Order: sequence, then structure tokens, then C-alpha cells
Amino acid sequence: MTFEENPPTEAELLQAELLARALEDPARAANDPTPVEDALGAAWMLRASRRAGLSELRARAVLDRAWPKRTWPVRAAAVALAAGAAAVAILAVRPRGPAELPPPPVPLLQAQIAAARPAAPAALAALEAESGAYRAQLYRALGRAYGGAR
Repeated sequence: MTFEENPPTEAELLQAELLARALEDPARAANDPTPVEDALGAAWMLRASRRAGLSELRARAVLDRAWPKRTWPVRAAAVALAAGAAAVAILAVRPRGPAELPPPPVPLLQAQIAAARPAAPAALAALEAESGAYRAQLYRALGRAYGGAR
């Protein structure tokens, strides 16, 4: 058996009976020859809690102090701050436009044509030099458009 399943003791039954009497008739409970201080104290606290209501004026004062009314400048500042934060967030996450890549220079195209011909091993060195220069231009343009090297 657990504590909740045990039957009440005689002392608990007596306290419950005295508490019930004190709640029903406080004048008779005060004259009772077998008072239990805990039971009477609980009874008086319950009775007092029923009567202890706040007047409407006092309740309104307590609510106003707990939840003060905000004035329009505070609201306007909050709205302006929220709008500014939203604008910054939109600008930070918006997609950028496409990068403007430089067109391939004519010497690079000529080196590609020369390297495409059979039996032109010297043309490959010129193609490599021209490709390196164009690749550097291309990476600089991409860095400007998308935020540099990482």
C-alpha cells in the first residue's frame, strides 16, 4: 500500500471534523472545548481569503502598475527599429546580380586556334600563357562580384 491508499488515522479524522465544523460555524468552533490550532488556523485563513477581495479601484491600480500603458513614441521607436532590422536582413540575404565576366581577348582565341591544329607543340606554350592571363582576369571579376577569395 502506498501512502495515499492508507486509511486516515484517528487524529486525521478528528482534525478533518474540527475543520469542517470551524468552516460551517466559526462562532461555535471558537467555543469548542477540543480545538485544534492547525484546523482553526486553516479555517480562519480560508474564511479570510473569501472576503479579501480587492476593490475595483485598487485592482485597477495594481494592474496599471504591473502592465503600464505604453505611449505612442515607444511604439513608434519599436516599429522603426523592427523596420530597420527587416531592411538590413533583406539586403543581407538578397541574391546578387550575375557577375560581369570579361570577354576572352583576341590573342587567347588565336592561341586556341593555333593549338587545335595538328603538329603545333609550340602553340601549346602560347595557349597556356594566354589562358593564365585570362584566368587571372576572370578570378578578379568573380572576386569583385561575389566577395573575394575564401
